[in-house]
Amino acid sequence: MKQVLLIAWREYKQYVFSRGFLIFLVMFPVGLAALTAAMGLAERTKPVRAFVVFDQTGQYADEIDREVARRHGLSTLNAWNIYLAANAPADAAENLPEPFAPGSVSDARVRAVEEAGGYDAAEAAAAEILRPGAPPFTAPRAQFERVAGPAALAGAGSLEEAEEILRPYLLEERRIPRGDGTSAALFAAVMIPEGFGAANANDEDAPSAQYWSRNLTDTALEDLVGNALDAALKRQAAEALGLPRAALDDVAAISAPFNAYRPDREAEEAQLDMSDRIETLMPAALTYMLLVIIFGVGNLLLTNTIEERSNKIVEILLSSVTAGQLMMGKLLGIAAVGLTMPAIFLVGGIAGSATLASSGGDVMGPVLASLFTSPLLLIYLFYFFCAYAIFAMIFLAIGAVSNSLQDAQSYMGPVMLLVFAPLPFMVMVFQNPNGFIASLLTWIPIYTPYAVMMRAAADPPLWEVVGATALMLAFAIVLVRFLGRIFRNAILQSSPPKAREVWRLAKKDAG
Repeated sequence: MKQVLLIAWREYKQYVFSRGFLIFLVMFPVGLAALTAAMGLAERTKPVRAFVVFDQTGQYADEIDREVARRHGLSTLNAWNIYLAANAPADAAENLPEPFAPGSVSDARVRAVEEAGGYDAAEAAAAEILRPGAPPFTAPRAQFERVAGPAALAGAGSLEEAEEILRPYLLEERRIPRGDGTSAALFAAVMIPEGFGAANANDEDAPSAQYWSRNLTDTALEDLVGNALDAALKRQAAEALGLPRAALDDVAAISAPFNAYRPDREAEEAQLDMSDRIETLMPAALTYMLLVIIFGVGNLLLTNTIEERSNKIVEILLSSVTAGQLMMGKLLGIAAVGLTMPAIFLVGGIAGSATLASSGGDVMGPVLASLFTSPLLLIYLFYFFCAYAIFAMIFLAIGAVSNSLQDAQSYMGPVMLLVFAPLPFMVMVFQNPNGFIASLLTWIPIYTPYAVMMRAAADPPLWEVVGATALMLAFAIVLVRFLGRIFRNAILQSSPPKAREVWRLAKKDAG
């Protein structure tokens, strides 16, 4: 056992204390912070999308402006919620006057904030609870701006003529003038023909509004215009029925009180909260982590074994230990490497959560609670070692029969297909954790760890989990014995065995 542990420590030290690994540990949080900052900078510097409305009816440009202002009001309110979460203790923020306290982002609350004096009044109300050094609240920039367009557009007599006038601007051959004397690239043009309206809404031959833009990926403005025109037609229809147009806004602002509950809890604890949602998502996150780590450490085993074979290092090692001890040491050492990275991030998360909690802004708390107050972490560790034993032995055996990465490629294709084959079905397992696909993957031994992890929060049938796990353990034992023989018999061969000789190696005792 001492030799096995020495080999394990050698493998562990070789990777964990390497400069590359240490640099990664430093660069990961730095890179994550830089990515977050870059995303914030990109959002702040995102250009305002200028668009033109050519409306032959003269009725809908104001409706689109109204929707633009509504969306901006909602985004500003969401920014205020985030500002309070970052700069004020949660319990103190909740005691602010109702329009300013953190809450849902809705049109009704936007109007309530405006009626209460806007965000200047909100800042004044929150001034006493803000943490020292908190920056002033800055509302996000408007995402869209409607511009009048070129002077010639006003004289256009048809949509075709308007399109010809606007085409050079839409192709960015010319810049569109803005109201403040500057110019901007024209992002889109909205064209509304004569005859467009509620009276013709159900007529298949009625003229359609048109949206013109070269940008096919950013559909935010297209969706906004569609929603604005839908709302305008509904208001017109309400007015035709004798209702005031404002009535539709009042009806749309109605929000039904609606909560979700779990039937497997007592009534007073059954209502779902954020912790429950996180606990539901955690198995999927852990399954993804399991897959990534197993694949990563498997590659470490493969490349390390090939390198030691090609450099004759394995011959030196086998002068002091047996092939079986070398194999077990490698498996233990690389398994420890696979657990080190998530362990470091977990400790960092605990430390960060404690720091944030002391300042009233706990972020990691619900995540850590779902790990440590449920069996998820123990389940993850158990199935990590099961999946690791299966796939690490596959990679180790491939390394033992290969002198180079080129030699290993012929084996890696089928292995990669096996590793990643269930990925397209994981969404189905997550959405229907007790369905046929979930049960099928659970009973396939090489996928049992991933399927059971993904189903962990859905209380799958106990007999199914126990039976599938027993089958997986039996399969793992047979596979380890089978591939272990290949490793012990092939590790000292100077030339890699041919594919037809692998079966003979698996049947032969190493002696």
